[in-house]
Amino acid sequence: MSETSPATSCNSMVEFCQPWRVLATAVFRLSSREGKGVLMTKVWVCDDEPSERFPIYTRGNVSEVFVEAVSPLTWSAYAPRSWELGWRDALCRMGAFTPDEFKPAGDCEVVGCFGGYVYLNVSLSRVLGVRIPEMSIEAIDRSFFGDYPDVPPYRPDPRDENPERARAAGEWLRSLFTTTELPELAEDEARLDRLVDSRPDLSRLSDAELLARFRELRAENRYFFAKHIYMTYCSNVVAAVVAQITAAAHAPEMAAKVTTALDIPSARQSFEMWELSRVVARSAVLMREFDAGVDGLLERLLDSPEADAKQFLARWAEFIDRWGFLGASIWEFRSVTYASDSRVPLRMLDRARQVPDTAAPRERSTVLCAERDKAIKEIAARLSGDAEARGRFLGAAQAAEVFLPAREQTKLNCTRMTEEIRANLRELGGRFVDRGVLVAWEQLLLLLDDEVDGFLDDPGRYGEKIADRQAGLELLKSKLPPFVFESEPPPLAALEDRVKEPEPAVTSGEQLIGVPVSQGVHTGPARVIKSLDDDSDLEPGEVIVAVTTDSSWGPLFLAAGAVVCQTGAAISHAAIVARELGIPAVVSVPDCVERIKNGTVVTVNGSTGRVTVA
Repeated sequence: MSETSPATSCNSMVEFCQPWRVLATAVFRLSSREGKGVLMTKVWVCDDEPSERFPIYTRGNVSEVFVEAVSPLTWSAYAPRSWELGWRDALCRMGAFTPDEFKPAGDCEVVGCFGGYVYLNVSLSRVLGVRIPEMSIEAIDRSFFGDYPDVPPYRPDPRDENPERARAAGEWLRSLFTTTELPELAEDEARLDRLVDSRPDLSRLSDAELLARFRELRAENRYFFAKHIYMTYCSNVVAAVVAQITAAAHAPEMAAKVTTALDIPSARQSFEMWELSRVVARSAVLMREFDAGVDGLLERLLDSPEADAKQFLARWAEFIDRWGFLGASIWEFRSVTYASDSRVPLRMLDRARQVPDTAAPRERSTVLCAERDKAIKEIAARLSGDAEARGRFLGAAQAAEVFLPAREQTKLNCTRMTEEIRANLRELGGRFVDRGVLVAWEQLLLLLDDEVDGFLDDPGRYGEKIADRQAGLELLKSKLPPFVFESEPPPLAALEDRVKEPEPAVTSGEQLIGVPVSQGVHTGPARVIKSLDDDSDLEPGEVIVAVTTDSSWGPLFLAAGAVVCQTGAAISHAAIVARELGIPAVVSVPDCVERIKNGTVVTVNGSTGRVTVA
């Protein structure tokens, strides 16, 4: 499929793309399930062709790390050669697939970009529900969708059944429940440390050398991403088994307790942020400076002669050194991080300093650990008459302690790896800003991977293309991609605007129902947060209401009384961190972001999944 210029594409497709000239970059023909040709417009320059074999895609889970529309360089350079191949590596390691079941290398199928947004392939993961013994399509769907409505049904394909792969997947499944430790995690952290520590002085590399290093890191990224996807499937299966057995024991609410207080790595930054907040709360000097606002805060503290200011700055530097790679939409290469823009973590710290000492998360963790042990003993006692079920449950509970933290650790590894990749682009793009070619370094990412070499040789040739794509990216960011689609991604004209007519507000006494993922009950005013830029007004005890959250949101949970998300499942970020911090959470609550208004008092029941309006 050849690429054409935006102008050429629009001239040939006037009836489709005249209102959105900069986006309609190519036209391609797909085969529907009935084998008929369907004419479609490629909305974004790095959009993929949907899989005919595996036709259902979702934003579930991936919207945590790719929140906004993806940049062309991010996707074209790393999706087909790193993320796609890493995911395939994980599926083959499980024994559930063989390499010849996928599209040829270089074509995306497990992951995909459609309308500028990143999607995961659900159909392919559903095959695991067929091939893995004792798993089900429903369990796979629940890990992606929670209770999200209108999910396309599973349509059996003769190729889904594969006795040889089922046997191999069965061996993998049995191995999970006898695993007590994963030494490879420490080895991977050491491997990543060596990579980061060996980073050359990027300012001394030539433009071509920076671009080469950016591309060379694809292999390492594939390795770490494959490990993360493998651990994700391990944790999904383990969590599903825990949920199945606790439900069979007539105690479905116990599943959340069994998967609580596991020392999840992604929650550690929240604990460190809490300790920093205590440093601030106990210092009149620091409290006064925070009261003056976070804008210019670090500069004021640098100028301060006070010992408390110096102590805080030292602690802050340590925090950023450990966690500065985090940020919103964190696997997108153009994204800002804690290190590049300190305002976001400082605002979260500003909220946390106002929380009383009695809300210390470590103390809550001690209670949660005891409740977890009690829940495991109670379920085991209920299963005392069924030795096989009891053994499976205890094995799954043990496996949860191993694989759920592993999933989060490997996700953090991927995020650190992303920052290592991003550093090359930041340096390279920054040079073209200094030369007066680009306005911002991030504009470099508006090019495709196969265009960057030409840009280095003659950047002037790409000025119009970059401007057009910048306009196109802004338009895509104003649209809401569908959460799920089958076979054909919707055209741009069918996408909803992010700013639209408000949904009817919830009314007193109304109940919204979702998936309970972290136990407890809390009543407080709602605070709707659509991005971390919106968090500045969060008051202690308020209920966070969001579409989804990611690892950069963790410290914000310190001030929250509860969390409600529009999407998500039992091991999505909001669920995992809420359990670690001991606050109630409900996910997969339809339309909650549109219908719950700021200040509306709600009661969140993390055991029943009910969000009740006062």
